[in-house]
Amino acid sequence: MKKKAIIFLSGRLNLKADYYSGIKYSEYDIYCADGGADHAYNLGTTPELILGDLDSISEEVRSHYKNLGVKFEKFSASKNFTDGELILEEVTTKYENVIILGGLGGRTDHFLTNLNLLEKYQNITYEDENEMIFWVKKDMEIQNQRGKTISFIPLTPIEALTLEGFSYGLDRVDIPRSSSLCMSNIIDREVVRIKYNNGSVIGIIQK
Repeated sequence: MKKKAIIFLSGRLNLKADYYSGIKYSEYDIYCADGGADHAYNLGTTPELILGDLDSISEEVRSHYKNLGVKFEKFSASKNFTDGELILEEVTTKYENVIILGGLGGRTDHFLTNLNLLEKYQNITYEDENEMIFWVKKDMEIQNQRGKTISFIPLTPIEALTLEGFSYGLDRVDIPRSSSLCMSNIIDREVVRIKYNNGSVIGIIQK
């Protein structure tokens, strides 16, 4: 299994932000869901695959990538999955880590659906120039993020949450779904640990 891939979705991206120009795209395999190909094109990258109903990709970008021999997979607009989930289903089984760009801006319904997909595809991370959003596994470490602000958002009640290495530590505390207790914590060490017994929770790190 390869280690790293980037998927471009069609949500809003501030492509002028230094974050995007600083990514070493040659170290990743690139994939695009429909209009996400426009982002890849504007950043000068070439995807392995462009997938979706292809109603959002611009004609200029479509022609450019066809001339380069990029593979396209077209699906009907009347389908049971979003273009984003179709590309996740295709890519996530092949890579250990998948970064999603263009999944945090745009329509609220798409954004919330993308967050829900974190539970199904737990090796993905949504990123933009401001934050990274990921699924919190029941026993996981976070490395090399010392000093950054992190929030944990419970999607269900969380049983026996433990936070080690944070400014505000917890020791086997039950967290209701409606709680804001885990907002705006600080990562205090180079390696920190999160553990819990049951529940569903996402993490958000502010860059």
